[in-house]
Amino acid sequence: MKIRQLYTFKIVCEEESITRAAERLSTTQPAISRTISELEETLGTQLFDRTSRKIVLNEAGQLFLSKVIPLLELYEDLEKGLPDSDVRYQLRIGATPSLAGTLLFQILEKFRSGHEDVQIRVTVDSEPVLEQMLLQRQIDMALTEGMTDDEHFVKVPISSEPLAVLCSPDFPAAAAGEISAPDLARQPLLLKEDASMIRRLVDAAFLFYDIAVSPSWTSTSSAVLLKAAREGLGITILPRALASRDLENGSLTELSVPDFNLDCTTHVTFLQDKYQSPAFQAFMNVILFSVT
Repeated sequence: MKIRQLYTFKIVCEEESITRAAERLSTTQPAISRTISELEETLGTQLFDRTSRKIVLNEAGQLFLSKVIPLLELYEDLEKGLPDSDVRYQLRIGATPSLAGTLLFQILEKFRSGHEDVQIRVTVDSEPVLEQMLLQRQIDMALTEGMTDDEHFVKVPISSEPLAVLCSPDFPAAAAGEISAPDLARQPLLLKEDASMIRRLVDAAFLFYDIAVSPSWTSTSSAVLLKAAREGLGITILPRALASRDLENGSLTELSVPDFNLDCTTHVTFLQDKYQSPAFQAFMNVILFSVT
């Protein structure tokens, strides 16, 4: 088994096409097919299910790919040479919209002061998308309010933030300063998308009262929900830190909901077999020892 075979296999998996893999590797289709056949012969099993139009990675291929990718990452890192070359390592970080504008900026500010040469790429997206990007090794780690429990992931809790029930001071429900959970469910609610951990926490809290809510607005953007609440369009439930400026300047007010206390735990998540470069380790140290 040769590194060239493993690299070719990885490219075929990414392209899902012998033709496109050949174009990407500047070689011929027969050469790619021969390399894959030699690899399958060495392993004693087929890695792809072949159809008339394309090849599809089968279960054995998926398992083999999960072992090949970290091996190639390590090989590519070794090719870079001396440890000093690690400062040029490209760190790929994912974050949910809620955390991108708050916690991530705090972490990046502290990290950059001692690691100016590390190239950082940030992807801001929903938790399901970030989860898939981790599994496909398109990002190295993700900052989320929570992700599906999966044996492939390491989830490290880094902070806990209370959720606040927020609305405009001019919103009718704001006058009393307090609202019951059943009455809250009858209000126009501005909530995060179904797949987010914040939304799951909110739905679970309402289910305690046997209530299934139907929000007026749903959005992946916390900023959009805050703006809608400021405009008096309804009540939103988000981490209090996101609304700190609005609460200070009076554009939003917080409603008290008895027995409706919710905390959202932020995690940094990465694959169990992820190769941890010096840049990766340094970033994790900032997260674990500097986040307040």
